[in-house]
Amino acid sequence: MQETRPLSGAEKVKAASRHLRGTVAEELAADTEQFSKDSVLVLKFHGIYQQHDRDVRKAEAKKVYSCMVRVSVPGGRLDAEQFLALRRLAHTAGDGTLRLTSRGGVQYHYVGKRELRDLIRAIREADLSTLAACGDVVRNVVCTPAPFDSPEARSLDHWVRLVDRSLKPKTRAYAEIWLDGERAASVVEAESEPLYGETYLPRKFKIAFTREGDNTVDVYSDDLGFVAHFEGGEVAGFTFLAGGGMGQTNGDRNTYPRAADPIGFIRPDQCLDVARAVVTIHRDFGDRTNRRHARLKYVLAERGVEWFRKELAARLGFDFDEPRPLVWQRHEDWLGWHRQDERRWFFGLRVVSGRLAGAILNGVTEAVETLRPQVRITPQQNLLFTGLEEESRPELETILKRHGIPLPHEMPPVLRHSMACPALPTCGLALTDSERVLPDVAAAVQKEAAAAGVGEERIHLRMTGCPNGCARPYTAEIGIVGQSPKLYSIYLGGSPLATRLGLLYSHNVPLEKIGETLRPLLAAWAAERTVGEAFGDYCHRMGMDALRERFLEVGR
Repeated sequence: MQETRPLSGAEKVKAASRHLRGTVAEELAADTEQFSKDSVLVLKFHGIYQQHDRDVRKAEAKKVYSCMVRVSVPGGRLDAEQFLALRRLAHTAGDGTLRLTSRGGVQYHYVGKRELRDLIRAIREADLSTLAACGDVVRNVVCTPAPFDSPEARSLDHWVRLVDRSLKPKTRAYAEIWLDGERAASVVEAESEPLYGETYLPRKFKIAFTREGDNTVDVYSDDLGFVAHFEGGEVAGFTFLAGGGMGQTNGDRNTYPRAADPIGFIRPDQCLDVARAVVTIHRDFGDRTNRRHARLKYVLAERGVEWFRKELAARLGFDFDEPRPLVWQRHEDWLGWHRQDERRWFFGLRVVSGRLAGAILNGVTEAVETLRPQVRITPQQNLLFTGLEEESRPELETILKRHGIPLPHEMPPVLRHSMACPALPTCGLALTDSERVLPDVAAAVQKEAAAAGVGEERIHLRMTGCPNGCARPYTAEIGIVGQSPKLYSIYLGGSPLATRLGLLYSHNVPLEKIGETLRPLLAAWAAERTVGEAFGDYCHRMGMDALRERFLEVGR
């Protein structure tokens, strides 16, 4: 007799939440500083994480609660007024900063419980939302940020917005709690979630769109990715991939990062049907007994890609073609100046760890107020100013320099091509620091690269404060993953085009020894690389066993 494992506690909370209502409204009205455990889970679907400052807890032996509020920005696109509206809200809610996320959204940190409703209403007035920015649903749909003004780009944008809009939860709980509660609650028609069901998905679900050759979105890291092929100025079809994901859990070999598999090729009008069908496979086959093992990637890894193709075709009611070969030319973000069309330009600004605070926030705000560009948030936590006329180029640089903001080419290569998650002090999953120490880590690696004679070479480095991988360290050439306080694992050999995952090189490396640990590897790369060979490709070619034997085991 087959053993039936009990559902996880989260599944029971979702089932009892009445389509994401729970007791959130009642607790919001109560004179308390925090939400209950069950409401904390429900709030994630509304784009809210309850957190506490762990520095304060350590210093004062008490928990001081606040919330992180995440705004969905489909495709990362904001007009000038939307950006300025979000900027103004940072004055009234949270810690005065905006954080650009690794999925093209915006986060507010240190938002008080009593500030939540006013903040979310104001976000909605800017024609944005926090619904489904977190939680066990399809989250913000990302797209390559390059704003080339062409029929191809406009055609791709249509599909991004259609998929993002169509896969949102249908519950009216969001409007009832945060917006116009009385009117929404008075609607008597039956409410249902035809896509998600009563308990939504087993875990989060991430979708990315891009075009042939441009992997700035890290498409292999997503649950579902669509790669557009163009003909005659329109999307002629998509090669789609499935089963990617970054997270893993210390000590649990049943969890691991995984790169997505190419699944098939479809016409553009089949895109939404495919997205819905893949989501339902996750809904029906994802592990609801163990949240650590609940992502779609485990369904593909354990049941097989061919099983997945057959199941998907059966749900669609039609067959799809074999995936087209994918050739990538770019993973580097669109930093600096680029032609948008024959007369206009766009500029990519490096935002370290996505944190807009102090001088860089003020400089970006002045630039948007003055030049009124469209703003795009990239999946690599940077910011694009788009639609700029020729005469705006020196004006933008003047504004940035006046605020002391370095231009991308003025930054050291390692820092320029790095990412980090927030980690401590607010993230409840963090085991150690990430964002706060990234500049020092990047400087240490940069120093070793310069000493080896490769200081001007591009190296992609990503850092997280735990193995969950929000900054996608496993796709980087150097991935630094927090394991315990001030101790990190180092992953090497990821592709410079983010098409291959890195492998574990060394475990429990002290923070202050990360640069030293990489020193002999960088020197060997400088001496032994083939023409044009990137650091990640060199490490992959040499192999982790050989590198460990050569550089880690000597002298042990």
